[in-house]
Amino acid sequence: MVFRVKACTMFSAAHRIEGHPRCGRVHGHNYRVCIVLREDRPMGIDLDELEKWLRENVYSKFDHRYLNSVLAEGGGELPVVTSEDLAVLVARGLEERFPGRVELVEVCETEDLCASYQP
Repeated sequence: MVFRVKACTMFSAAHRIEGHPRCGRVHGHNYRVCIVLREDRPMGIDLDELEKWLRENVYSKFDHRYLNSVLAEGGGELPVVTSEDLAVLVARGLEERFPGRVELVEVCETEDLCASYQP
C-alpha cells in the first residue's frame, strides 16, 4: 500500500526575472507551496512535524522577503528566480529531512499558475 500525505503553506514575497519584459521589474506574489510525501503505512509521517518543517523552512524563510537576495548563495542577488527554482529548493530540503519520501513539490504564484517538481 502506498499513502500520500499533502501539506501546504502560503507566503508573500517579491522577485524579478531579469530580461523579461513584464517580470523584469520587482513584483510580488502570494505564493502557495504544497508538498506531497509518500508513505507505506498510515501515520508514517507525523503531520505536526511536517507542518513545523514547512513553517520553519518555507514560510519563515521566504515570507515578506525579496527572493532574488534570499536565494543567492554568499550574498548578492540572483538575476532570475522562478517558481521552478523554488520547487527544486524546497524538494532538496525535504529530501534531507524525509529521504526517499518526496513525491512532488508544487509552487503556485497565483491560483491558476503553478510549477511542480518531482525528484
